[in-house]
Amino acid sequence: MMTEFFNANNCHVVGSNSSHIMGEGMQVQTSQVSLLNSVMSVNHVDVAIYYLLVGVFSAVLGSSMSFLFRLQLSYPILLTSDLYNSLVTLHGLIMVFFAAMPTAIGFFANLLIPYHCNVPDLLFPRMNALSFWLLPGSLCMLVYSMACAGWTLYPPLSTQSMGVEHSVFSLHLAGISSLVSSCNFMVTMMSTRSQTWYSLSLFCWSILLVSLLLVMSLPVLAVGITLILTDKHLCTCFYDSSIGGDPVLYQHLFWFFGHPEVYVVILPVFGLFSMSLAHSSLHRLPGELSLVLAMLSIALIGSVVWAHHMYTSGMDIDTRSYFTAATMIIAVPTGVKVFTWLNSLLSTKRMTSYGLILVQCAFLTAFSIGGTSGIILSNASVDHYLHDTYYVVAHFHLVMALSLVYGILVGLMYSLSYLQISVSMSPLYSSSTALFIVSSLSVFSLMHYQGYSAMPRRYFMHSDTSSHALVTFCLLCTILSFALMLMEMLYSLACMRPNMVKTGVVN
Repeated sequence: MMTEFFNANNCHVVGSNSSHIMGEGMQVQTSQVSLLNSVMSVNHVDVAIYYLLVGVFSAVLGSSMSFLFRLQLSYPILLTSDLYNSLVTLHGLIMVFFAAMPTAIGFFANLLIPYHCNVPDLLFPRMNALSFWLLPGSLCMLVYSMACAGWTLYPPLSTQSMGVEHSVFSLHLAGISSLVSSCNFMVTMMSTRSQTWYSLSLFCWSILLVSLLLVMSLPVLAVGITLILTDKHLCTCFYDSSIGGDPVLYQHLFWFFGHPEVYVVILPVFGLFSMSLAHSSLHRLPGELSLVLAMLSIALIGSVVWAHHMYTSGMDIDTRSYFTAATMIIAVPTGVKVFTWLNSLLSTKRMTSYGLILVQCAFLTAFSIGGTSGIILSNASVDHYLHDTYYVVAHFHLVMALSLVYGILVGLMYSLSYLQISVSMSPLYSSSTALFIVSSLSVFSLMHYQGYSAMPRRYFMHSDTSSHALVTFCLLCTILSFALMLMEMLYSLACMRPNMVKTGVVN
């Protein structure tokens, strides 16, 4: 029976039904507040998950763009030249600044540094959250720009194209985000670490070196792209050769950032790979000090070899000789790391996860192939013939894209081990992983042959479309197999969740 109360002021009847409605309203309000609190959280794990979500979304967006212009190269009737150039520009910038860096640095550094340094959170949690929230707006501004100046934004094309202003502002926001997070990581590791420098983990060493590289190189990029805007709108002549400027100046400024950026992306993967090897082999890696010194050497030498991207810009022979020799020297510390990893992998007597071992072998294969092709391109004489071909595309995609993806998969499996979670190796997961590895390696192996056949890059239409069609087919197999592998991994984790709740691993 409904109980009623009479309100003499406004003659409203308030009963149990209205109480029920009020209860539902309070529940909705409470859920909204909890959602707002979770979104505005400054906890390092929550921020790491946000970085991962943005990185995955950006990777899907950038990969979709790459598939579209791969279709154009296979069937040259789909896109206009301007749209093709816009997709290539957005693909490069999105994959570097909004897919690779947020995932390799933002996600793993936020997730693992507090655990490795034995602290509850990063030293400046609000700065950490700010560095993330600059990214979504920056990404939207970049996509809105639809600039078609190439992902390197070379003048004079960038000073004559529409949408470059939005791209430059977008890169400024992304750069501020990276600088803020880098300073936060460095200060946290330097001031709150509970162990000596020698006992600092390899992953923390990699993030420390990455942060130093970003602090050193990002201001140079900011200056270079800002001068594009001053040339375009303030009538300056930094890059206009007709009135005394020099477009090669921009190439120096861009690649002073651009080449260390390769190591900014791959060094965290080095740290994750080393930690995962120690985990899978159930013993400390031999020669950890040599691995730290190798990463330090790679970071130092990699900062002074930027002009090997500019062999065709008219450098004198002495300058080309220096950059050729310095670039080849990077192979020495890199070889130290690769052979140390191989030694540890081959000496493993007990495998904790066959899935982890499979992806580790794939990473070593892709990185070794990409590094070997890099040694070939470091020779200035050879680079003159291969510079504007698909050989270069294959090289930097093997190092920055494929090795990064394999390394992120290794890092995810290693991070799940902190929660005592291992992905089950079902036949479907094993076959989809093997298909993904074979098809993804095939994509860029075929591009090497295209480069040797003098197939020029940066063209939206070729007379020979058969090789492009084969590469596009391999890319389609890569995307489908990766999606199948990811769904099987998520299904495996979902099946394990009830047991994880019972044991208290998750709530």
